[in-house]
Amino acid sequence: MNGLRLALVGSYPPPYGGVSIHIQRLHAQCLSNNIQCTVFNTSSQVKRAKHVVNLSRARDWPHILTSRQDIVHVNTTSMHWKIPAFFFYLSKIKGAKFILTYHSLRYSASDFSPLGRKMIRTILKSASHCIATNSEIEGGLISLGAKAKRISVIPAFLPPVKNNQEITEIPQEVWNFIDSHTPVISANAFRIGISYGQDRYGVDMCIELCASLKSTYPQIGFVFCIPDIGDYDYFSELKRRVVEKEIEGNFLFQTKPCQFYPILMKSDVFVRPTNTDGDAISLREALFFRTPSVASDVVPRPEGTVLFTNRDTEDFIARVKMVCDNYEQYKSQIESIEVENGLSEILKVYNSQVNKGELDE
Repeated sequence: MNGLRLALVGSYPPPYGGVSIHIQRLHAQCLSNNIQCTVFNTSSQVKRAKHVVNLSRARDWPHILTSRQDIVHVNTTSMHWKIPAFFFYLSKIKGAKFILTYHSLRYSASDFSPLGRKMIRTILKSASHCIATNSEIEGGLISLGAKAKRISVIPAFLPPVKNNQEITEIPQEVWNFIDSHTPVISANAFRIGISYGQDRYGVDMCIELCASLKSTYPQIGFVFCIPDIGDYDYFSELKRRVVEKEIEGNFLFQTKPCQFYPILMKSDVFVRPTNTDGDAISLREALFFRTPSVASDVVPRPEGTVLFTNRDTEDFIARVKMVCDNYEQYKSQIESIEVENGLSEILKVYNSQVNKGELDE
């Protein structure tokens, strides 16, 4: 695919979330594969990385509007339709193929205005190709109008390339905390928030978990990474609960925007107690680093994940304790698991669009 001109549309880090990490890694891999790839960064924060232009900066718009692409690939979540719609019509004007990846799909009828409902259906029916990061999202896209033969299910995980600069960006207090605690459990969230009246990322459950396990593991350490706090009032409430549970010395909030994988590499257990999710990159990343992982059963999870009943704190605590108490057993169970790398399948989609291959015939 030498010479292929590609625009990746979506958020570029920081902050570090599932979509922005995916775009950053896919961008780097495309450049390595001789694809002329530019990121059209949708974040409100201006990024000064090479081959990245910013929708929030007026001087970047001439490039966005006039540059030539063979493929425009939009990465999105939920039912945000305005940016996909803009680039859908822009790709038509430019004669480019339009690919749309959904990393999560949370919606209800009330999320749509009549215009929004019409635009989503038009985009999904007419897109050159859609990528869903799991089978549930695939079903949701079909129900909204996408053509089944134009959908590929491809996990969003792309393996990280260990980078010393990214590792040194982790605050020293985090390394000191990890070195002085055992076992170390980690979790992450893009931004604190509420979904369906509940803590979206289960931070509240992690606090309960740490407090409960402390009696068995007095040196337990829990690192929760939140690169973008979001709801400061709720964050203050969570910190108050940590003090109330007397685990200030065991529970650390890491709020500096930085990569999560260096912390995963040093963790004994990873947890993902979300009450809604897409295909969580951090979960596949944990399994990639052979870190035993416990996650809610709210969506399909990759092989090797220990599941607990969504929002059931007692079941969550029991499953994590089971892993900690039988650690070597669970560690050995994931040693031979092959974590799926989505790169080759994404490149195959690109190739099919440029060469009118089998995927969309």
